[in-house]
Amino acid sequence: MDWREEYRDQGFVVVENVLPHDLIDAHIVDVAALLRKYGVFDAAALSALPMAVDDELMVAVLDLHQEGEAARGLIFNRIIGSLLRQLFEAEPSLAFARSALWGPGDMRAHVDTAFRSPEPPYGVCRTWCALEDIHPESGRFYLLPGSHRSLAPKLCGEVLAERPDLMALYEQMVLQPQSCDAKSWMRLHNRAWPFVSAKVADRIEEAEKVAFQLNKGDIVFFNPSIAHGAFSCADASLTRKMMLCEWTANGASDFALSPEALRSCVRLPLRREDNLVDIGPRIAARAAR
Repeated sequence: MDWREEYRDQGFVVVENVLPHDLIDAHIVDVAALLRKYGVFDAAALSALPMAVDDELMVAVLDLHQEGEAARGLIFNRIIGSLLRQLFEAEPSLAFARSALWGPGDMRAHVDTAFRSPEPPYGVCRTWCALEDIHPESGRFYLLPGSHRSLAPKLCGEVLAERPDLMALYEQMVLQPQSCDAKSWMRLHNRAWPFVSAKVADRIEEAEKVAFQLNKGDIVFFNPSIAHGAFSCADASLTRKMMLCEWTANGASDFALSPEALRSCVRLPLRREDNLVDIGPRIAARAAR
């Protein structure tokens, strides 16, 4: 199977040994030095930071990834760039990047976004980069294969059906597409995403979670609409050094889940012109497939 087909069907691909170890080591030194400036030497100190200081540190971490020589060497790796160009069929643009030396364990399954397209052409991709050999008991990153296609669109439809305010915004975009722009989708996404993500953990089975033995330099490319999280950390002395980046297709819409795709999942009839459209049969047919 072509890796792009695997990404389309499963929602992710794992690419081994991409990042040079010497750059990873230099980047970890830079991140640790920045954390020390804020008095952070371990996970407990990081979690104890006052909110204002934590916000300031987050900005400093983002700046480090934009300006640090080692960070830029990792982020703008030629293999990453080549794969993203193939995936997007466009030039990739970095939306954000951050690194963590201590990973949060027991992270509930969630999605990072709503209303993204589960099908090509893609407008967004995230990369989870292992900055060390990830120990199985450190709270490993997991995903639910295929959930970007099977689960996320259904949850988007349910949220629209349950939230009249969001349904009204959605219907306006469907009925008046000439007035719909990227800001309209952004508004819908920002309001709906917390409700979509909150539904994920209760709709999945433990056996559906898949994790891999990721080693230093390995990268998981994944669709932000795929359900994912982190297992519980079984040993508090372990770290889980990682870097997370989000990439967008330059010039492409980030909110590419089409009205047609959403309409097939919404559980209420939508008014189009003067007619009520009964989508019940389509929902039943979709569930039977």
